[in-house]
Amino acid sequence: MLAAASVERERTGAVAKAAPVRFVLLGGNEWLAAAVASALEKPLGFDAEVVAYPGWTRTPEARERLVEDCRGASGEAFLLPLDLEFGLLEKDAVGQTAAELRRAAPELEVHYDAPRANHPLLVEAFADAVIQGCRGQLPRPERLGLILAASGRGDAGSRADSYALMRLLWERLGAARGEVAFLKHMQPFAADAFERLGREPLDWIVVPALTERDERFDHLELILNDARRAGDGEVSSFTLIEPPCEHAVLVHATAQRALELWRSKRQTEVVRKRSPKRETRRAAVRVGTNLDDGIAAEVRNADELRALLPEAVLDAETTFVKVTWHGYATGTYTDPAALDALLEAIPGRVVLLEGHTSSRNTAGRVEWDWETEAEANRAWIRAQENEYLERTGLAEVIRRRRATYLNVTEEFWDGRCGAPSGSAPDPEFPELAEFVPTVLAENAGAPLVSFARFKGPTRLSLANLFGLIPAPLRARWHGPSITYLARVCCSLAKLYGSLFDLYGVVESVNGAVRWDRRGLYRSRWGNYDVVPAPGVATASRGIAGADVLAARLQGQDPRRSAYYEVVESELGLPEGALSLALPEDWSRRFA
Repeated sequence: MLAAASVERERTGAVAKAAPVRFVLLGGNEWLAAAVASALEKPLGFDAEVVAYPGWTRTPEARERLVEDCRGASGEAFLLPLDLEFGLLEKDAVGQTAAELRRAAPELEVHYDAPRANHPLLVEAFADAVIQGCRGQLPRPERLGLILAASGRGDAGSRADSYALMRLLWERLGAARGEVAFLKHMQPFAADAFERLGREPLDWIVVPALTERDERFDHLELILNDARRAGDGEVSSFTLIEPPCEHAVLVHATAQRALELWRSKRQTEVVRKRSPKRETRRAAVRVGTNLDDGIAAEVRNADELRALLPEAVLDAETTFVKVTWHGYATGTYTDPAALDALLEAIPGRVVLLEGHTSSRNTAGRVEWDWETEAEANRAWIRAQENEYLERTGLAEVIRRRRATYLNVTEEFWDGRCGAPSGSAPDPEFPELAEFVPTVLAENAGAPLVSFARFKGPTRLSLANLFGLIPAPLRARWHGPSITYLARVCCSLAKLYGSLFDLYGVVESVNGAVRWDRRGLYRSRWGNYDVVPAPGVATASRGIAGADVLAARLQGQDPRRSAYYEVVESELGLPEGALSLALPEDWSRRFA
């Protein structure tokens, strides 16, 4: 984690070049940069570099330092102006800085936003600064007057923002009066306003529209002292509040802006293909050597996927693959690009496994009950299945690659399922053994790959086995909690692991899911964003290793997860997967 200021810059050199992603605070100080970096660590899933340039809006030297620090850099830079009065001059300065950065660093993507003076967290920070400035004892509401002191040198829009902030603070504090005074604009000019308001029987609180103390604060203090001396010695009628420069709420407001800018950029990438001139194809990176612990690698095409797959799969005459086809939700299922890469990567015959599910229904609500009447309506359900495969383009890939698709629900309805001979049913879920298709039992010993997509830390190759339960509506198997679901999936892993050479593979060839309640896409599990083509996959013998690595890449510590506590007790968590050093850049791809 890095927080840049002049001392840190002298010690480390041009720190802005140290990481491919950086948030640049145009203003602020070293303390704020470090605090924002800490606040961003968990939601982003990696240590963010946050660099502060104090005095950026007032000194050209700060802008020159920023450009020099980024010269020749690559990656992404997110500029966050902190000056609340963001008028035409400030907007022009940010635009010019962004242009200079792009000229100095052609491989650097620059993004920026504008501060919101009416941000609710900023209002709270200023209100708390008022309370602290009054030592917790505000004047009585009927005697409390509020003056928001702003520069006023910008355009009409920025002055209107000052009035909006004043009104929000006025309401938040319950003041009797609210006024605005400008240091560099005549209507109303600060000196005149203080002289006029000082004659009124109110206790005035003067709040500078600043997040840090600078020469504007000194100018305000000088004007206010002149007004006090002119008021026949009544110094107590005005109380000047210090800016909330090191307030925890200000940290969270800044971190929230950084997250919103980051996510906005990510959402744009979903619908806009990256410029080919910015794409650099290089040799795939691979970490880990032991399939029992788990391996992670860059996987962007069939050749790189083939290099990740175990030799047992590459040498097998027939390989069974449990895909993820639960519905139409964008980016959440094994799409044609990922399926095509997999089928090209595996030399032998591939049998795809999946079951019917109610979420592939496109014909609207049905009049019958999915749980009790699904089999009686199997012709309709089968038609929905075929439409799903055709609409998504999966059917075309299956035909072209000459793969076989085995629907476990159809096998169950046709009476071609049962407990394999010699299997030991799980005493907690004995019924699961009755769901194994006979054709699978006849091929015991073959490789079985649970081929899942990056979809959060728990919905990976282990959860993917849940689709081997043939019921189209599997609600009762979800149980009351995620730990119950984990036990069901672990039971399936032990069952199929006793019959097959079981492997877990988690891929992000064409995309990955990042759950976010404010996300662009909506599903029955909540809102989410799609991260376009991170190009990373994990694999392991068994299931646990691949899922542990995938969870870590998405910012989850499996040691602190109730879901993985169950996995550890039932299947074990490979120590190698828990401790394997993963490239930090990979985690950023999923943020």
